[in-house]
Amino acid sequence: MKKIILALVCLLPLAAMAQGGYIISGKVSGLNSPSKAYLATLQVAGFKETDSVLVKDGKFQFTGHVNEPQQAIIAIRPVGAEQGRRQDNYLGFFLENSKISFAVTDTVRNAMITGSVSERENRELNAVVKPYTNKIMKLNNEFSSHNPSGVKHTPEERKIASDSVTKWVADIKNIKLKFVESHLNSFMGLYTYNVAMLGIKFNPAEVEPLFHKFSPELQSSDLGKKVAERIEVGKRGQAGIKATDFTQNDVNDKPFKLSSLRGKYVLVDFWASWCAPCRAENPNVRAAYAALKDKNFEIVSVSLDAGKSQWVDAIKKDGMPWIHVSDLKGWKNEVALLYGVSSVPQNFLVNPQGVIVARDLRGDDLTAKLTALIK
Repeated sequence: MKKIILALVCLLPLAAMAQGGYIISGKVSGLNSPSKAYLATLQVAGFKETDSVLVKDGKFQFTGHVNEPQQAIIAIRPVGAEQGRRQDNYLGFFLENSKISFAVTDTVRNAMITGSVSERENRELNAVVKPYTNKIMKLNNEFSSHNPSGVKHTPEERKIASDSVTKWVADIKNIKLKFVESHLNSFMGLYTYNVAMLGIKFNPAEVEPLFHKFSPELQSSDLGKKVAERIEVGKRGQAGIKATDFTQNDVNDKPFKLSSLRGKYVLVDFWASWCAPCRAENPNVRAAYAALKDKNFEIVSVSLDAGKSQWVDAIKKDGMPWIHVSDLKGWKNEVALLYGVSSVPQNFLVNPQGVIVARDLRGDDLTAKLTALIK
């Protein structure tokens, strides 16, 4: 019984967030002209202003409701001023259903926000991470080709700097992992897990066990559902998993189905005409195709282009005589979304039984890598 009561007490903050709504009470000092306060929340296409009020006697208030904490911005602008004219008139924070205070003494960017648990936890995490990011930025500036000092660094110095950055990045990831492990009943814990643990490329088998340690309420939240979906999508691209079938139009607008090549080794290659690394890799892919095309091997290139002319021109210019498909939706290409592709180039090698046996095979030795896998 005591365990049940304790569990219920731990869940009270989440329950409180899900009920009621938010009240943002703002105080602004030193306004010299009639001004308005604007509230913007993060939507699918970016931040969008959702509310605005006049600032009266240096005070304003927003009320509303969010299903779960979300990123938001408060901006203060003189009446009639254009959006974004000043870079110090807004501040980002995490909005949640609670009583939030917003106090400005000099600039909005330096405003003090209290009352949001998610914002407080986020700032606490950032405070620990910031010393490492500052060191990384300092080194990047020092070794940048645009460094105004003009100092030339030796290869050894560059390697030392690169090793330092690699270590600090690993330190940051470890800090965030510990934060997640100690905030399994916190929205910010799940948010950090989503951002830090589920990067551009991740191993679902490594990260999924931690997800299941979050409270049931967080797992079933909107963010929790998105995280679960990302993990499931990530599994589709893992070696040993059966490749998800798809159908997409080729350059002649005729539908092509991946399973039509069952019985062959197939390299499913994601690229785009505007992707410089992809175009640089294409000669290696072309060489591999020439060496293996008569050995039960085929290539299907999925383009993340949004325009047909650029796509077709790149195919001709790079001399790629294999199967090409695209729905011309850019980053929203349905096959890319299906396979969890959020960066290019990427590829997946599918065996004759339709199972993924390798991924991200690239470089000068691409032909040798493929030859070793194709039996």
